[in-house]
Amino acid sequence: MRRVLEKHLGRLKILTEEVYSLLRCKGLPFLLRMHDEKIAPPSSLVSGDEMDLRELFRILWMRRWLVLTSGFSALALSALYAFLIAKPAYESSVLLLPTQASSLNSLGAAAALLGQSSSPGNADVDLYQSLLSSRAVTRKLLEEPLKDLSDTGKGCMVPLFQLLGVDTGNFVDLDGAIQGLSNSVTVDTKQSGAGGILEIKFSASAPWLAQEIGSALLEIGQEELRQIRVQRAEAVLPRLAAAASQAKAEWDSSARFVTWYKDRNRSIILPEQILELSRLQMEQVVHEQKYLQVRKEYEAQVLEREKAVPPMMVLDPPDFPVHKSKPKRVMILALGLIAGLMISSMGVLGWNVLVTPTSKA
Repeated sequence: MRRVLEKHLGRLKILTEEVYSLLRCKGLPFLLRMHDEKIAPPSSLVSGDEMDLRELFRILWMRRWLVLTSGFSALALSALYAFLIAKPAYESSVLLLPTQASSLNSLGAAAALLGQSSSPGNADVDLYQSLLSSRAVTRKLLEEPLKDLSDTGKGCMVPLFQLLGVDTGNFVDLDGAIQGLSNSVTVDTKQSGAGGILEIKFSASAPWLAQEIGSALLEIGQEELRQIRVQRAEAVLPRLAAAASQAKAEWDSSARFVTWYKDRNRSIILPEQILELSRLQMEQVVHEQKYLQVRKEYEAQVLEREKAVPPMMVLDPPDFPVHKSKPKRVMILALGLIAGLMISSMGVLGWNVLVTPTSKA
């Protein structure tokens, strides 16, 4: 690590010398004239309500070494953080496709009772996004044995909490590990709407560990979600059975009332009688359709409970990350240099604004 840092610092020194020589040889003509003529600092930056930009450039040129020193100091601190302090992270990703349930969603019973149709949306997508980062799944993941593919592991099966060095008897350490694993899981959709492809990313300190965590977490999440779907179906079935019985009773009642009306009125020829019979028959059809819809949903829930299909279809299993996802060293160095130059420039200009009125007085 020390050799790598010395190598990058050497490159940084060479880059600094090249920038300095470029400014000395091919700088802007008006900046070089200002340096050669030794222009004195301006007496004021503000004239009325307008700011003279040439005055600002003159001040910055006069204090160029302070600005450059501050900028490269910030660059050196950014390099120290990016290459020594920041911990590397590798990210493994997996693509999942939600399997469409054959039944309606859990609100289908209410929609059926209201006589409305409900589109077969997939409510498991939102559930899956929050399930993988839940404490229950993360706690099971810590106890899951993984294959240790490190240089000293030799492929042995070791629980994850041992690989991470977590003391399960220390509640503070355990809670921190659970929170860290939860934050390392990111779920996003490739498409909007129901049936969109999910992309799940897992990050860890080693590439093999990110892949192993992704595979284990995927298995645990699939099983947990399958159990949730089964339990949800079992919770909905009693309500659907009661709703189906009530709809069947209403259908039978309306059918008996239509039969009674026809028996009472043997010859239906009057307009009032025709309208009343049409109304009764329409109510019978409505009750019949409501019963058939609830009964269909009840049978679909029973079928889903029996087969318990996997909630997600794995399109692309967890990959082995080759490159580091964090830290983004180029971005850190660029932001450090820009921030150092901006802060030092603002400091120089602010100092001249504060000092100039005092010198006048």
